[in-house]
Amino acid sequence: MREFVIQLGLLSLWGGAAALGALAVGALLRRLHTPSRWLCWLWLAVGLRFALPWGIPLALPRPQNEPLAQAADTVRILAGTPAAAPALPAAAPAPVPAAAPWYAGLTVWHLLAAVWAAGVLVLAVRAVWAYRRLCRQVALACKTPDGCYSGACVPAPFTLGIVRPRIYLPAGLAGPMRAAVLLHERTHLRRGDPLIKPLFYAVACLHWFNPLAWLAFRQLEREMEAACDEAAVHGCDAAARNAYCETILRYALQGRLAPGSLAFGQGSAKTRIVHLLRYRRLGGLALALCALGVGVSVTACMVQPTVAEATPETAETTPALTELTPESAATPETAAVAFTPNTAGLPNLDDPAASPRFACPVDYTYISRYATDGSHRGDDLTAPKGTPVYAAQDGVVAEATFHYSYGNFVQLDHGQDAGGHSWTTLYGHMDDLAVQPGQVVKTGDLLGHVGSTGNSVGNHLHFEMLADGVLVQPRYFTAYRDGERAELTAEAAAEVKARLAEAEAQAQQAQEALRLAAVQAREELARAQAQLAQLQEAQAQAALGSSAQDRDLAAQLRQQIDELQEQCAGLEGQAFDAELNAQNKTAAEAQAARTQLEEAQRALDALLDETQATE
Repeated sequence: MREFVIQLGLLSLWGGAAALGALAVGALLRRLHTPSRWLCWLWLAVGLRFALPWGIPLALPRPQNEPLAQAADTVRILAGTPAAAPALPAAAPAPVPAAAPWYAGLTVWHLLAAVWAAGVLVLAVRAVWAYRRLCRQVALACKTPDGCYSGACVPAPFTLGIVRPRIYLPAGLAGPMRAAVLLHERTHLRRGDPLIKPLFYAVACLHWFNPLAWLAFRQLEREMEAACDEAAVHGCDAAARNAYCETILRYALQGRLAPGSLAFGQGSAKTRIVHLLRYRRLGGLALALCALGVGVSVTACMVQPTVAEATPETAETTPALTELTPESAATPETAAVAFTPNTAGLPNLDDPAASPRFACPVDYTYISRYATDGSHRGDDLTAPKGTPVYAAQDGVVAEATFHYSYGNFVQLDHGQDAGGHSWTTLYGHMDDLAVQPGQVVKTGDLLGHVGSTGNSVGNHLHFEMLADGVLVQPRYFTAYRDGERAELTAEAAAEVKARLAEAEAQAQQAQEALRLAAVQAREELARAQAQLAQLQEAQAQAALGSSAQDRDLAAQLRQQIDELQEQCAGLEGQAFDAELNAQNKTAAEAQAARTQLEEAQRALDALLDETQATE
């Protein structure tokens, strides 16, 4: 959906630019008395620019100004220009989408598309309703000897219909003026205007949010009427022109008959009359110059400029990618290789001056957003769709699947560095995946290709980095380009180590609390089991009674015993899991387990209280 909305916006942008250019050129050509039928071709080219996503390619040199170059790259990336992508390994499995709520995939792009579709639907219904209403209004018109349809139900001269258009004239229109108006409407038919105008109206409806699309439609409508006016007064003297102008005033419409219809009196009567009074035929040379101007303008409207991509001469090659090639992509055989962490290639927080860096995972255009504490988890490396994504360091694939937010993503476990810190990287929003969980990869092995899956607003790679499960800023540890990487100073390394130590302390506190909760659960379990034995003894005695009251009491005790046994089994399992996994849980997991255990204890206490009350 995002691609559709962006493509529609870019299409409207190019069409709007063509409309502004045609408006300026058209004003100049009109002052030169260019025939209006030629100006119709100019506005038809604008309509095609609004309708067609492609045009005449025009390669432009890359701007020397870096902000302009980045803006050009952004437009190209949004347009979805894919980079050449190597073939994927044959054994790479298709990712299986993870189960997610249906509403989890809804984004602002779906909202924009819904608003656009609602606008198009409203305009389409309005046009069809107006067309049907006009057809019913003139249904009683009778055919005349000159092939037209006339009657009291026809308010003004107009042409109606697309496949088989008909000319409708008022019953009171006769004489030379009828002949001139008939010539005007037949010119519409000869030039195919009954089909062209509704199609242009449909294009304007698709771009209803762009006022320049409606401007282009109005200008085409104006030039159509002016061209037919010129044909109607061709060869007439001044008196005949004046009479024709009076007819325009007589049948000038205050409103519109139907969207896309051809009415004789539509448009500005003043503009049409002034144009006819000043109209004169041009000589051969002037006509040739005007034809040349129109032809150049039409060609310019259909041009689609493209800016050359960055080359090694115009942009630095990303470090650590100069030796990464598609041939180094991971193959199924690597999954069978035992993973040994590349300790020497991982960052060293104890020696920041000589600390190695992760390889840059993608040949990016620019970094649109960096990781920030609390608001953004990683760096966004903008690149064209299809750009290869490589492993930043040796590791094993921990996850390779689809997530409703990350889209297609891969998470690599790189093992521990010399200081004992574990490192993990995540690569999100990829277009496809070239690895599978458990597969061992080396630095530079292919993981997938840049895309815009999940909650994404453009083609880019979302790159996250974690040390001991704690998010860190990748620019301190990744070989980005000069000016985009951050220097790992002793102060920065000390700050990262302090955060890791704080997270470790919190995890230990939570784990200790979890162990204490497990001990308490064992104590509660012993008390519950003792109570269970008492209930079983009371139930056995009640079962020996012969009265109905004894039998009812025995049944109640049996039900309470079953519930208590179920609760004891669940509590014993939770206590066992807490004791078994306490050493391996992170702070967040330990806290979640502790909360779950406390809820189970409260439920057990409530059941015991109810049992005692029953006794």
